[in-house]
Amino acid sequence: MWRFFQSLLFQAQCPLCQRPASVQFCRDCTAQILSHRSPNPGQRWQENLPRWVWGQYDGQLRRAITTMKFEQCPDIGIWLGEQLAEQWLAQPFLRSLPKPAVVPIPLYATKQKQRGFNQAEKIAAGFCRLTGYPLYSQALQRIKNTQALFDLSPVDRLREIQAALQVGRQFNTKRPWLIVDDIVTTGTTAQEAKRVIEQQGGQVLGLVAIAAPPFLNKMELRRPT
Repeated sequence: MWRFFQSLLFQAQCPLCQRPASVQFCRDCTAQILSHRSPNPGQRWQENLPRWVWGQYDGQLRRAITTMKFEQCPDIGIWLGEQLAEQWLAQPFLRSLPKPAVVPIPLYATKQKQRGFNQAEKIAAGFCRLTGYPLYSQALQRIKNTQALFDLSPVDRLREIQAALQVGRQFNTKRPWLIVDDIVTTGTTAQEAKRVIEQQGGQVLGLVAIAAPPFLNKMELRRPT
């Protein structure tokens, strides 16, 4: 009897609905998050900055990312990174790619101190746990406290992100780099990361991310081939 009450008392709760959870989320919330997976995550892999995006930033997936960032739930990032890795490793085109090193998009030091962690780094940690890729969290640094780029014009986005990133103490040119982020909106920050890495003699394999807004995915699907 005591073991029964003990299991009720110490059972983990789903951070989205507070129901009992045997893993990161309860069964219902897990199913809803997984329902937002993209049917074609690599649809933009052939562009100047190849992108591989796991899902649509909508519904419970959007809520999970928001909860992670603003309610002090870094373990959600680890879980999301593992989901990203599982689908990434199932892609046939990986056989022709070199094994990359992984670098998360960095946060400015003040913002990371306020949040307590970098969500992209947590996602990258979960991703690397399953892929076996080496993680270099300090290979890039953000040296400028930029404002959100989403609502800015293309020209203002470039101006805002200019000189915001630089390579860090873990940067090297031994392997191509795979950049990891939580959400891809304009792609301006990832493009700047690519530019900084290549300027220092590195190679960028591409960008992997958890989500992109639905309207961006719809625009891509309507784009003529």
